[in-house]
Amino acid sequence: MAQPTTVVTPAYPYVEVEFAVGAFPSPTVFTYVDTGFDGYLIIPATQTSLLGPPQFFAPWELGNGSVVQAQEYRGDILISGLSISIPARITLIGEEYLLGRGVVDHVRMTFDHGQRLLLEA
Repeated sequence: MAQPTTVVTPAYPYVEVEFAVGAFPSPTVFTYVDTGFDGYLIIPATQTSLLGPPQFFAPWELGNGSVVQAQEYRGDILISGLSISIPARITLIGEEYLLGRGVVDHVRMTFDHGQRLLLEA
C-alpha cells in the first residue's frame, strides 16, 4: 500500500491553495484555516474584477449579526502538494482568504503544537 502524501505548510496556520473558476486559474494563495467556518473558500471581495460576474448570490450572516448578499462561484480547489481537486463554492466577501470545513474535511489535518500544520490526502 502506498504511503499517503504529507504536506507541511510553510506558515502556520495557513494552507497554500489554488482555485479555478471556469477558465480562470488563480495563482497560489495563502488561506487561513478556519475550522469554525463550514463553507469552502472565501476570497477577498476585491477579486471580482478577475473572476467576472458572479454565478449567483447568497445571503451570509456576519459576526455582528448583519446579513449581506455575497457573490458566489462554483469552482475547484487544489491544495498545493496534494493531488486532489475539491469541487467547491467560492465566495467573495471580506478582505482575506479563508479555508473552511468544506475543504479541510477532505484531508487529514494535524495542528502540531501551534508550530506547523500537516496535511495528508
